[in-house]
Amino acid sequence: MKKLIVLVSILFLITSCDNEQESAPEPEVISIVKDSIQVYEGNFIMAGDDAVLKGNKFVYEVKMDSTAMEFKDSLKSYKASQDGIVPVKVKGKVTKNFSASSYSQLLKITEVLEIKAERSENTESKN
Repeated sequence: MKKLIVLVSILFLITSCDNEQESAPEPEVISIVKDSIQVYEGNFIMAGDDAVLKGNKFVYEVKMDSTAMEFKDSLKSYKASQDGIVPVKVKGKVTKNFSASSYSQLLKITEVLEIKAERSENTESKN
């Protein structure tokens, strides 16, 4: 009888060990965060101290901070159309514009990627 109990105990232990499931490694969850800094391509239009970026489906007022002012000053070495329009490609962030007298959205330029205008040649002669 003791042999039967030992034999049943061993069989019970063996069968219970075989039913254990191995824990499968959990798949790694990769979260994709949409970058809030987008690329915008359009015409940079200068009018006095203000500027606008006009694309095919958008028109944004440009926030005239130090980056935008440096960019505007650097455009003096490029050929602009008679209206002061220069085609550009910039990175920036669009926010709601709280100024009631202007466009509803404001673009803060963070990086200038490309200026699609030709450089102007200095034709001034030195006398």
